[in-house]
Amino acid sequence: MSRLSFATRLWLGHVAVLAVMLALAAFGADWALGRVLLGRVDDEIISLATTEQSALQANPVTPVRVLEIAPGPPSFVRLDKLVQITELDGHVVARSATLGSARLPTAPALLARLRDGETVFGTVTDFGEEPIRMVSLPVDVGRDRYAIQVAMSLDDAYAAMRLGRWLFLSMSVVILAVIGLTGALLTRRALRSIDQMVRRARRIGEASLADRLPHPGTADEIGRLVETLNEMLGRLERSFEVRRMFSADASHELRSPLSRLRAELEVALRRPRPVAEYEETLRSCLDEVERLQSIIEELLELARIDTNEDQERPEPISVTDLVEAAVLAVRPRAQQEGVVVAADPLPEVLVNAAPVAAKVALANILDNAVKFSPPGGQVRVAVTATDDEAIITVSDAGPGVSPDEAERLFQPFYRGKAARSTGVPGVGLGLAISRVLIQRQGGRISLDAPDHLGARFSVHLPRAARLAEEPTAQSLSPTSS
Repeated sequence: MSRLSFATRLWLGHVAVLAVMLALAAFGADWALGRVLLGRVDDEIISLATTEQSALQANPVTPVRVLEIAPGPPSFVRLDKLVQITELDGHVVARSATLGSARLPTAPALLARLRDGETVFGTVTDFGEEPIRMVSLPVDVGRDRYAIQVAMSLDDAYAAMRLGRWLFLSMSVVILAVIGLTGALLTRRALRSIDQMVRRARRIGEASLADRLPHPGTADEIGRLVETLNEMLGRLERSFEVRRMFSADASHELRSPLSRLRAELEVALRRPRPVAEYEETLRSCLDEVERLQSIIEELLELARIDTNEDQERPEPISVTDLVEAAVLAVRPRAQQEGVVVAADPLPEVLVNAAPVAAKVALANILDNAVKFSPPGGQVRVAVTATDDEAIITVSDAGPGVSPDEAERLFQPFYRGKAARSTGVPGVGLGLAISRVLIQRQGGRISLDAPDHLGARFSVHLPRAARLAEEPTAQSLSPTSS
């Protein structure tokens, strides 16, 4: 069954359900027709039995005889009916000419029920050459008690039921064939767009991610599926583009210090030099090695985050402790640059986050703000809270960020115009790491960047549902960076 196509399985399921429904409908119709026909037979024989009962009670004669047919038009009530009058011990006292020499059955169980005054209906399958339907009706005539038995052949009723079964069967087969064929055509037409999607998807590879699946032009489930898959292809295309840019930027960042390192070493080896010049060259080479080491460490940190290595479990932590730990981590750099890091009064709010990861992310943002603030400038930290999240805002007085490069600042190795023009040290990985860390906590980072008016980063973290039982200041100590 698993080897069958989806269209075939869908069609088979449709036909199977339809076949079951038609079978149930046919059985129900056959049962209803049988009930109607047998009901008509019962009505006819009980009507004649009642007529015989009335005549017998109105004219109690001896010997008892079956009601005579008066001259005139034919009696359809009595046509092909078998009538027999018996005593309750089974002795036959009268019968119609239609019975000939035969007699209707009077089993002991039947006579017992008649003596109890019960009207009994029954079907006799072995009477003569045809099955009959018989009613036995007890009647009191003076002090005597008799049973009037009226029977009628079921051959015509059974023939009508057989005809009805063949009619139901043929109608069911025709309906099943027509609807099955129609269902196959509709299924094939409905899934044609999926076949086109499959053929196009097989041609899409890493080099052709700009291609999109063909849209059927409808707003139904298949149309929404195509739109969703095309949106996914768009995200994959952007992801591969970011990866290509990341590889190019990483190669550039690593090649530049290596080129300078090689150039200085080649120059130093061209001729003998004084010891002081060798020491100066070695110091310069050491600076380049430290830069390479910094880039590699940042890359390893980003790779470790991407592979979920050593991931902390989120827990309720105080936003006050988080901000104080991050400020403490960047304060030496701020004092060296002559920048003041000030925090507004912090509310007592708890957030759900991994302590060390959240502190590293916030410290990277603060460090970025300190780097781009002029000497004597100020970096301010403020915290606001809503019902669902706490928002930590970091504002600086730096050169600002143009709106067209605000989103690109979070891409690895991207450095904005301000970084390139001012020569601020860095490799462009701090904000990328911060975004990944905050997203791992279920939060997000937004940037409000009015050009030439500084920048304002907002870290959104989900609020904790309960208070922490123990302080987390130790887990947020600056040594954990």
